[in-house]
Amino acid sequence: MWNVSRIYLQVAFLGASFGCRHKAPYVEPPPRWRWADVGTVCTDSSPAYSLPTALRDTSLHPFRMEGRDQWEEKAKITESIPGGFGGISHREIHPRTIVYLTDTTKLAAAVPALVSAGLLPSNPTVGVIRGRWTYAQLYDWFRYIHMHIRGVRVSAWTLDDYRNRIYYGVEDEAAAADLGQKLAAMNAPCFLVVVEVIGRVQLLSGSDRH
Repeated sequence: MWNVSRIYLQVAFLGASFGCRHKAPYVEPPPRWRWADVGTVCTDSSPAYSLPTALRDTSLHPFRMEGRDQWEEKAKITESIPGGFGGISHREIHPRTIVYLTDTTKLAAAVPALVSAGLLPSNPTVGVIRGRWTYAQLYDWFRYIHMHIRGVRVSAWTLDDYRNRIYYGVEDEAAAADLGQKLAAMNAPCFLVVVEVIGRVQLLSGSDRH
């Protein structure tokens, strides 16, 4: 009888121990994107520089659709925003709206200009983050890069002003390496382009769209 009681107490103790366990804290998974390899070691002191003027061919429009290039239009509109406007992001915590400026001390002057340009609502509550690039710099580099990566198997691309960068999705690691070689050849700066392996784009037929 004593042995049975002892076994019962041990089982009860183990049950209580398991019941007191806490769930492991949530850990954000690592991002699937990474900074593109531009053929040099990138550090915090790596320079951020504009596309050289000699390479800026404004007659070519790789993103123009139906006679419009919305990225180009936004680049022109925002060139005169004080502080070097680089994009607008949104987040879960207050303030929810964040403006990228290369000179964060100019936020008070930038906000009314962004409201006038229709990029912020009236009387907004915003925060500021120091951006590495202005929107115009992003657009100039994006247009130039896109015209010089022929043969690279890219699946998606965007001027990602939500994060003050250029984004390319590619088919596989070989394509990511090809993109890096192209960027290195054109002397693209560090921390400008991110790359993510997303596979080949699958276009749905009419029967697949349910």
